[in-house]
Amino acid sequence: MSLQLTHAQKADLVRLDAALEADIHNRKSAYRHWGFRAVHTELRDAPVTVVGTLPPDLEGVYIRNGTNPQFTPMGVRWQMFDGPGMLHQVHIHGGKATYTNSYVRTRRYQIEKMLGREVYLTMGELLTGGKAAAEKMAWLSKQYQEGALPELRFSGTGNGTAIQFHRGRLYAFNEAGYPFALDVRREEGKLVIDGSGEHVTWGGKLTGPFSAHPAIDPDTGDMYSVATNRYDGSITIVQVSNNEVVRSLTYQQPLNHMAWIHECCITENYIVFPDISMRVDKQGLQKEGGSMYYWDPKYEMRFGILPRKFDQDTPIRWATTGKPGAIWHLVNAWEEKGPDGKTNIVMFAPRFSEYPDTVPIHTPEESHAHLSKWVLDPDAGKVLEDRVLIEWGYERCSFHVGYRGKKNRYCYLLDEQREGYMGKGTLKYDYREEREIRYVDYGQLYGGEPLFVPRKNAVAEDDGYLLDLLMGENLAEVLVLDAASMTEVCRLQLPQRVPFGVHAVWLNGEQIAAL
Repeated sequence: MSLQLTHAQKADLVRLDAALEADIHNRKSAYRHWGFRAVHTELRDAPVTVVGTLPPDLEGVYIRNGTNPQFTPMGVRWQMFDGPGMLHQVHIHGGKATYTNSYVRTRRYQIEKMLGREVYLTMGELLTGGKAAAEKMAWLSKQYQEGALPELRFSGTGNGTAIQFHRGRLYAFNEAGYPFALDVRREEGKLVIDGSGEHVTWGGKLTGPFSAHPAIDPDTGDMYSVATNRYDGSITIVQVSNNEVVRSLTYQQPLNHMAWIHECCITENYIVFPDISMRVDKQGLQKEGGSMYYWDPKYEMRFGILPRKFDQDTPIRWATTGKPGAIWHLVNAWEEKGPDGKTNIVMFAPRFSEYPDTVPIHTPEESHAHLSKWVLDPDAGKVLEDRVLIEWGYERCSFHVGYRGKKNRYCYLLDEQREGYMGKGTLKYDYREEREIRYVDYGQLYGGEPLFVPRKNAVAEDDGYLLDLLMGENLAEVLVLDAASMTEVCRLQLPQRVPFGVHAVWLNGEQIAAL
């Protein structure tokens, strides 16, 4: 496919760019921090320096996703969700490691690369662009209608949020669109992931967006997704089993619907997801510098509870917390008997009690989240308990996912409050005893998210490693901690810096063999 902008389109884009004042906005934005600066050099199997000794039972591939704009300077108002994804891969074998990085080569990435600039709407424009963003939206709609530009809809994301392995395939996710199935091949016995692939709908059975963090049942391997459709406000809920959508439900929200559902929890019998106080109103774009999102302090955050064996007619039961709130990431949930003998749902997550309309995630302008505990009655649709466990601002939580949907004890939390940008340390927390166990300080570097990797044949829940990609202005390294003692095992110094980013996956030997 070959695509070029006409003289008229170029002139229109120059006019739209001037109205959006992207350069002026970006120079004042919290995202002007050096940590958000993109890298454009793609390396292949570059040597990694190991400081300390790699444990012999830590063999596999660590892959961290993250958005990485392909053009410098950026011609658009930028927010951390904008730009194509980039996969930062650390391949570990035989006590040695190599580094590879590659763009996630979605259709949007390919089209904008051909055109030599950003063309489609960005989250930064929708959150701060106001009337100028609405004008660009109208111009794009006209281009689609006239066939002058491809309308990508759910295939128009950069898929730079998260990454996950499921049933022999590796997916890059963004909750506004379809999953992107990455191509994987082997050359001379080495695993090659170059970012190519395709958006998937499992034979057209996925009709809406897919979660950034689908919940995968550790026993059955089934994958559950809950996501909001930004076009019509509906919620799409699906169950994927053996690479096929086996259940699907579409729930239509009211007009000023929730802004996002980033993640859901599963228990033995239920799917649970938050309905947050951050709402959508596209009329906000009629204001100068306005946002399509707004915080509604009168909207009480609630949880949707749905049986895992649902169909299109199964009602969602809502349990209201009685206070405003927002959630990005959930930790875990499970079922247990209450004092009255009834089965309740126990759930943990960092909760925001307020949130800025501009969604300045991973910056000092973002509000602080506090680890909280809820007990829900799924039959009555009631919140029986709602407590803050930690007053400090922790977010982006990891735990042993082999315990997903089951009662577990430990979680690992990223310290977002100390500086505001990204994370400055990791806390191991025992929510059975409700106590802090140990904090690891990242020093001058910034972390994205602690990822728990269990040891092979581990018996204890915390028998394994914590991995986090730490980022500095001119360096990057993967920190390896012993998850039980929270002591440093080694560091893997990468051959180039890595921009700020968050979510990662670990591929063990069995998963690599299944790709």
